[in-house]
Formats: sequence, C-alpha cells, structure tokens
Amino acid sequence: MERIEVAPKDVEEALTVVREVAIHTPTVSFREGSSEVLLKLENMQRLGVFKIRGVWNRLSQLSEHDRKRGFATISSGNHGLALAWASERLGLPCVVHVPVGGNPRKIESIRSHGADVRLMPRADLVRTHEEELWRSWPETFIHPFAHGHTIAGQGTIGLEIAESVSEVRTVLVPVGGGGLASGIALGIRGRIPGVKVLAVQAEGAASLPEALRTGRPYRVDSPSTIADGIGVGMVLPSMAAILSRTLDGCLLVSDDDIRSAMRTLAFDAKLVAEPAGAATFAAWTRYRDRLESPVVAVVSGGNVDPKLLAEILRS
Repeated sequence: MERIEVAPKDVEEALTVVREVAIHTPTVSFREGSSEVLLKLENMQRLGVFKIRGVWNRLSQLSEHDRKRGFATISSGNHGLALAWASERLGLPCVVHVPVGGNPRKIESIRSHGADVRLMPRADLVRTHEEELWRSWPETFIHPFAHGHTIAGQGTIGLEIAESVSEVRTVLVPVGGGGLASGIALGIRGRIPGVKVLAVQAEGAASLPEALRTGRPYRVDSPSTIADGIGVGMVLPSMAAILSRTLDGCLLVSDDDIRSAMRTLAFDAKLVAEPAGAATFAAWTRYRDRLESPVVAVVSGGNVDPKLLAEILRS
C-alpha cells in the first residue's frame, strides 16, 4: 500500500484544473430559531455532486499511455458518474463496477454517459479494495478516494469555503472513503489555520471512529445505512494515516436523523439532498450546541433516488 502524499499546495495547484469543469458552488445561510448553519451546496455542482472535482484533477495528471488504456473504477454511484462523464468528454472508454443493489438512478446515470456498468457483489467489492485486485485490470484504475490528485481536487471545496466564510470555525464533512474530508481539511487549513474539520458518518457504517482512535484501518462487517454515498464501511490502510492527521473527530448520525434532515432541507430550505449530502445537516441539528460557530456543513450531493425521496417526504 503506497503512502498518499498530498499537501495544501497540491490543493491550491488543483484549483485551476478543477475550474475547467466545476463551478464555485454557493454557501447559503440556514437559520433554525436562534441557531445558524452555513450550507456549502455541492448538490448544485455539475452532475449534482462534488466528485467531478477529484476525478478531473486525477485524469488531468495522467500520462497519454495511461489515458489510452481507458479507465475503470469501483463506485456506489457518484464517483462512477463523474468518471463516466469525464471519460465521455475525453472520448475514452470507461468501466464502472457497481455494488449489487446499488442506487438505480445513479447506475442509470452512469450508463447514460456511455460507461460499461458491471455489477459486483459487496464482498467482492470489499476484497478488491482491500487487496488492491484492481492492479491486475487492463484499464487505468481511478480510485474513488485514495489518491493524492483526487484528494487535492476534492480539497478545492475547502478553498471556496475559506473565500466565502473567512471566519469559519467548524466544517462538517460527510465521510465514506475519506477523500473529501481529508482534502477539505488540507485546503481550508492552508488558508485558515485552526479551523476544526469534523467528519460525519452514519451509525450503521461507522468505520472512522475506531480508525481515528487507533490510527489503523478498520472495517464494519455489514454496513447498513440509507446513505449509500457514505456507506463504504471501511477505512483503508492508505487513508488511515491521512484521516488521523487531518480530522478533528467524527460525529455519528442515525438514518432517522438523516431522513429528518432531508425533510427539513426540502421543506424549509427548498433544497434536495441525497442522504449522504444531508448527513452533515443532520449532525449540525443533533450536535449544534457543542460546535463552535460559524459552522459550515458540506451538502455533498443531491442525487437521491426519487422513490426514496418521495417516501421520506411523505413520512
């Protein structure tokens, strides 16, 4: 397992590249009683999710030889969608391995951009990640989170938060594999030293608390959450060190917390957030009395399955 080397300067250097495809998303205020949280709206990003930032920065650094091989990845949906879109833009083939039972809307979106979608049982997906079996694949593997260029691209969100909320003291970031959170922490601390960056995970897939405690990889055997974007349930060896170094802790939320957050965002803030995207708002709602203000919550995506959204809004 190679050590991931990424620093604040890498995030700064990624900004120009990322701006070729990604917009500077807005940060808006939401008030509930006397409390305020600032929402960083990556659900309004191209493709409805932050992933295009890291994917584009990663692909931009590849050699011509690696590009000509085409691309492959493993994804619950959003990373695969971003890679499929970028591959289509570059005119290159793309294979996306998705978990059996994955979000049907996301899978269909991946196919719509011309990618070859292949179903993979979760046990095989985990083994492929942990044993790096993708190294034998003929295509160039684009890791969904564990690569310095990907992390630097995601970290440009931290630069935008610093520009929009220079007095921010706490940033809440959803964590699946950890590329988004570590990138944002590196980016924003390069401009605002001392700001706290807290991870948010679903209780049913909470691999990070133990990994932060020990500094070692950790896996939840049977992760279960409605938030597929943060349902990875494992911290890889290559990510344990960088997450331990960059994060100030991890807050846990239940699926009921996430459902409630999605309803509030939809009805009161007029925002559609997928479960992983609503997790930070759920954390703010549950833990706000403990958080130093101003607080920014990253709403990481809006690609929610319509049936799930309808069910949650009816309840």
